[in-house]
This record gives sequence, C-alpha cells and structure tokens, in this order.
Amino acid sequence: MAANGVHTSPPLDLTSGYVAHRGLREELARLTVATREVNPADIRQVRAVEDHLALVLRFLAAHHREEDALVFPRVRARVGHGLPVAGRVFTDLAVDHDSLDVLTRRAGDTQVPLRERSLAIGRLHALVARHTYQEEREMFPLMRRHVSNLEQRRLLRRTLRGWGRDLPAFVALYFHHADAGERARLLRFAPFGAGLMWRLSWKRGYERRRVAAYGTST
Repeated sequence: MAANGVHTSPPLDLTSGYVAHRGLREELARLTVATREVNPADIRQVRAVEDHLALVLRFLAAHHREEDALVFPRVRARVGHGLPVAGRVFTDLAVDHDSLDVLTRRAGDTQVPLRERSLAIGRLHALVARHTYQEEREMFPLMRRHVSNLEQRRLLRRTLRGWGRDLPAFVALYFHHADAGERARLLRFAPFGAGLMWRLSWKRGYERRRVAAYGTST
C-alpha cells in the first residue's frame, strides 16, 4: 500500500462480489415469479418456494452484514472526507440498505401468504438490481483503489466463518451463478475441501431445491 492508502497492484479480485450480485438478481427475479404463480393448495410446492426464499433472503442479509461491518467502513476511512462524490456513494448505499432491510422483512413474513408477498419480492428484486449495479459502478472502483487482495481474502474468510450451517448452500449458490473461470477464482477463498464437497453433494442439493421451487434447476 502506498503512503496515501492507495493500492497499485495487483488489481483487486472482486469475483465474489460480482457473482454474489448476479446470483441475488437472478434468484429474486425467479422468486418474484414463483411466489406469484405458486399453487396455495400444493403444500409441497409452497414449502419448497418458502424454503428457497428464506435461503436467498439469508444470503442477502449476510452479504449486507459483510458490507456494513467489514467493507464499507474500511474503504470510507481510507477515502477520507475530501471527496464529496465518494461521500455521496456511501450515503446512497446506506439509505438503500435501510430500504432493503424493510423489504426483506416483508418478503420473509411467513404470516402472509406467498402470493401476497410477490409484490414485495418484486420490489426487493428491483431495488437489489439497482443497488448492486450502483455498487459495481461506483463502489468497486474505490475498493480496487483502497483494498488489497490480502485484505480481501481475510475479509472473505471471516465472512465464511459466520455462515454456519448455511455454508454448503451459500457456497453452492455462488458456484451455481459462476462460470468455470469464476469458480476457480472463488475456490481460492473457499474453505478446504469445499470444491470437492460441491462436486460430490452441495451442487446436487442446490439443484434439487431450485427444481422444487422453480420446476427447473437452470
């Protein structure tokens, strides 16, 4: 790191961020349709959609906890207060996180039938899409400038330790939405044996839950 806190090389690998965002956008788009079209009389289908929705919402919450607790404060401290454009970015993203929290609670309220939550899930998808594209456009360049790959690896490993029993499904969600090259890069941060477990078990488990919720694993 240079004296001014700016990293020059090698470029920060943000594969995990891009893949997480892509996965959230795709899953929430599919869940918007699945909740709107679910047959309330089909208890197995309702449970499958409810279960997958809960998983995706937990993934979204974990992703935002990582940003709020680990990533954004670190970058903001290094950017300093002399860049009003950067300050606006942090303010915009913080406001979005508050709105996303509200919509996430509505989307996950199991006291409300799935079909009645479809509108909230659609709004959540629209906000997640706008929010993640803004992050990629405005926050990722700041991260590349102020966070090193070593720091990123430490942050991601700390995040993985907090996933608990969701780790197999979260890893499978990442890998499902990654291409072969991205999976290879993601494996650098994954726990030992995660790649093998994904091939042997976690991949099929994630595909089964998508088939149950959406009717297809693709």
